[in-house]
Amino acid sequence: MLAVTLIITLMPFQFHWPRQWKLIAGGAAMDVAANVLLFVPLGFLYRLAFARGPALRVFLIGALVSAGIEGAQLFEITREASLADVGANALGAWLGAAALDKVTRFGKPDGRLVGWLALELPLMGLIYLLVPLLWVSSLASGGGAVRTAMMLLPGVFGAILLGGMQRNYFGPARAAAPRDTAAFAAIWFLAGAFPLLPRQPLHLIAGAAAVGALCWWLGRLPVRETAENRRFEVPLLKDAAPIYATYLVMIVAVPLRGGVGEWSFTPGFREIASDQVEILRLLELVAAFTLVGYMVAEFRGRAVARYREAVPRLLGWGVAVALATEAARGYQLDQGASAARGMLIAGAALYGGWLYYLQRAHVVRLLSANRPDAQFSGR
Repeated sequence: MLAVTLIITLMPFQFHWPRQWKLIAGGAAMDVAANVLLFVPLGFLYRLAFARGPALRVFLIGALVSAGIEGAQLFEITREASLADVGANALGAWLGAAALDKVTRFGKPDGRLVGWLALELPLMGLIYLLVPLLWVSSLASGGGAVRTAMMLLPGVFGAILLGGMQRNYFGPARAAAPRDTAAFAAIWFLAGAFPLLPRQPLHLIAGAAAVGALCWWLGRLPVRETAENRRFEVPLLKDAAPIYATYLVMIVAVPLRGGVGEWSFTPGFREIASDQVEILRLLELVAAFTLVGYMVAEFRGRAVARYREAVPRLLGWGVAVALATEAARGYQLDQGASAARGMLIAGAALYGGWLYYLQRAHVVRLLSANRPDAQFSGR
């Protein structure tokens, strides 16, 4: 989230000593509201990681981080610093910390919560990671018909995974009926794609209905009964992967519809990268390839016990997809290939794999704490 915040506030990272200092005291109401919301996740996560002390400390830390960002914006050629942003960011951080304090009053995470959220399945971690991808993808769509239709692909991908988990795991365990998982799938899609609501409500509702219906149909398909359906994850992911691969190809290729020029390259980012839509589309790429890293780790999760052992494979995939992406984007007018963007993509794949191993280790720890007499291998 800190990296996302820096991308949003400092793109295109073109710094120089200014001829005139650009510092303002206030800002538009929408900008102030956006700056409050921007720091809510940071305050929430900081409070989660460092729960000691009063929430006021988070307010002060948020103010210091924001002041550092605003100070850097004084030297960024496309930005202007605002004192109001510092106050808005600090307020957002405090609200995030206060929100966590409210949540924790309902009880701490334990084995029951893990079971209710189905976190014992690493594939469910992938489902939850798809939510921010859908969110940023819907914001980056700009209302365009092609990009809005593209958003259905991650929805279909998630529906295939949820339907397979219903068929192979939830159903045999009597944990949920197909209609329950289908309802969850529809709500999940709505939660991710809700930024479409003001502009294209019918598309949002139709997409949620389609995702729910597909999940329901797949969840009702017959499955061969076994003593324990615990080895279905990789085959299911292989079945769903072509849908996600199609989405990746489209988010790389669709920008080329605006025009194809002579192949070009830059080590950093061009000035146009500070445009709001371009920032969102960069975040969409980062989120999309974070999921690639998570999936690569999931494919080998049973055979590779530690993250450091998975790094070579993750790095290979990250570099490969980064090179392929930048080779194609090099022909995009006004943009071209970018070494900085390629490094972000490769880093996102490594980060996605790390999230997989962190999530798996955390669930094992929670379950072990809830049942000290049990032995959990994490596999």
